[in-house]
Amino acid sequence: MDIRINKLLDIFQKKGWEFVGSIDTHSDWWFSDILQLNSIWRPVGTQLYLTLLTDPQIRDKKIIWCVAVSSVIPGSRHQLFIDQLTLNDINKISLSAFVENINKSVLIDQ
Repeated sequence: MDIRINKLLDIFQKKGWEFVGSIDTHSDWWFSDILQLNSIWRPVGTQLYLTLLTDPQIRDKKIIWCVAVSSVIPGSRHQLFIDQLTLNDINKISLSAFVENINKSVLIDQ
């Protein structure tokens, strides 16, 4: 897994989330993997999904360009996501602030 994705997962785990693993779903051209997180803060058991979106210009190589966050397993590339972050932006922004914003929209206790 890309080191930037691991860095993002690390921040989620420090901010009240447990990384469960990849969900068992068929792969499509628009994503490489969907990672499941469960909250350990209230409400305990709340789920988040980090969808590793692939570059639509390079469909045959499945190059990940973005991580999209949702509270449900996305059913299509047109899913409305809570937020998303390009891999390049992972090293440019405060990941703590990014995850705190996600937490504000889905968790009670932080």
